[in-house]
Amino acid sequence: MALLDKIGHVLTSDITKDFRFKKRNISFDENLTFIDQLKKRRNVSDLGNKIRFSQTYLTELIQESVRSCPSAYHSQSTRVVILYGNSHKNFWDIVREMQRKIVPAHIFEGIELKMDQCVKAYGTVLFYEDQKTIQYLQKKRPFDAKEFPIWSEQTSGMAQFAVWTALADSDIGASLQHYNPIIDEEIAKSFAIDENWKLRAQLVFGSIEQEIGEKPHIDYAQQFKVFY
Repeated sequence: MALLDKIGHVLTSDITKDFRFKKRNISFDENLTFIDQLKKRRNVSDLGNKIRFSQTYLTELIQESVRSCPSAYHSQSTRVVILYGNSHKNFWDIVREMQRKIVPAHIFEGIELKMDQCVKAYGTVLFYEDQKTIQYLQKKRPFDAKEFPIWSEQTSGMAQFAVWTALADSDIGASLQHYNPIIDEEIAKSFAIDENWKLRAQLVFGSIEQEIGEKPHIDYAQQFKVFY
């Protein structure tokens, strides 16, 4: 992808033929800067399943996006579960039922509409952090022990952002959700998730079925300080 090439992570020869073929033959605007690519990443709530890429391509795009991200002491603590088809649908059905149990009936109607939107999308990426890896590093570097959970959150955030932006670079919309920890136990049972993996976020993605407007920003003076 143009985005991955721009940030210096050229995909290597172990990528499948399908990924290389798509990368070589799909036309992208080479004049877009890295900042332009970042600006394409937006929260899209109205998603569909009209995706022109194969699941092989999407899987490797997500994998390479995560593997290109930094992590504290190269801990590589991020774990990812990618859901397509019935697995994607089943995941959101579980979320729906878990929400039904805890949300008042008069509020649940609105939540169910959101669940329906998620089900209509093409797939979901679940982001986990491996607590066993974090605990190992805490023992190995006891003076930094209290920092590793914080660094783990930062690592996960970078992975989420990288995948979200890489999908946007392919004109695929996405929205980031956080139904954890309420759903954690049931999802772990349903998808045989390692007990050491801690769910941090859910990125639902698909075709963009809405107009994307301009995003408002606060004034530069409120956000930045520059010293010379």
